[in-house]
Parts: sequence; structure tokens; C-alpha cells
Amino acid sequence: MSANQIFNSSMIILEERFELLSAYIDGEVTDAEEQLVEQWLADDINFRHLYQQQLKLRQLLIDLPVPVAAHLSAKSETDVMINRVMAEIDKRSQRRKWKLAGIGISVAAVVGIFGSLFTFNSSPQFSPVANSIKSPIQVKEEPILIAMEEPLVPLPKSMSSK
Repeated sequence: MSANQIFNSSMIILEERFELLSAYIDGEVTDAEEQLVEQWLADDINFRHLYQQQLKLRQLLIDLPVPVAAHLSAKSETDVMINRVMAEIDKRSQRRKWKLAGIGISVAAVVGIFGSLFTFNSSPQFSPVANSIKSPIQVKEEPILIAMEEPLVPLPKSMSSK
């Protein structure tokens, strides 16, 4: 609400006067609004009574004690609950890790057992008996022939005419 509207209005409703009084108490009014509220305080006894009530209420709210002990006990209870929840989460996480490790070991054992069964029975080339070292076969040595002018194998006539 601007100061011009306040001055131009001859009859300001009660809610607007109350809002302006609250702003005056909080120090949030312009100079013109401050002069208007001070004029109301000087002229209107009901307005002065409302002003005194608002000041008393403000002071009571400022002086209101904060329950420190209750706040600390609630904080410690909250911390205890958070610690319990986190411990349970860690415990479940550890159980899950052990379960997964056990499953992995079991799968590896099953694969190893079945793999060894299939390896022994599938073919002789993988069996330990078939892989024993044998003596090399004796190969008969033949002389090396090098064909310099004539081919070793007779060529067909179609190729020789070229």
C-alpha cells in the first residue's frame, strides 16, 4: 500500500490499519506511513491499546524459552535411531556379499566338476593317456631334385606350345 493511497483514503479498513501497525512495529514503513501511524496513536485510544498489545506480544515471543533439554534428548534419540538403521543396512549388505560369494564358489565348483567329466569322456586327444610323448617316426630321406631346364612332370601340350 502506498502512502498516497493512505492519505487519500478517508476511511481505512481495520485490516489495513493492523498491517500498517505491524510494519510500524517492525520498522518497515516509509516516513509518510510512520507519520500516519503516529497520528493514529495520538488520536485513537483503541489503536493505542492495540499497539500496546502488539508490543507486549512481540516481547513475550522474544522472551519465550526454548526447551533445550527436550531438543537435545530428541536429537540424541534421533542419532541412536539413525545409527541403528545404518547398522542394520551394513549387516544386510554384509549378508548379501557373503551370499553372492557362496553362490559364486558353488557355480565355480559345479562348472569345474562338469567340465572335468566332459573332458575325460569326450575324445582321446584330450585324455592324459593319448597325450603321452611318442618317439618321432623315422622318415626315409630322399635326394632333392632340382629341375633347371626340363620340368619334372610332363606338361600338357596346350601349355608347352606357348
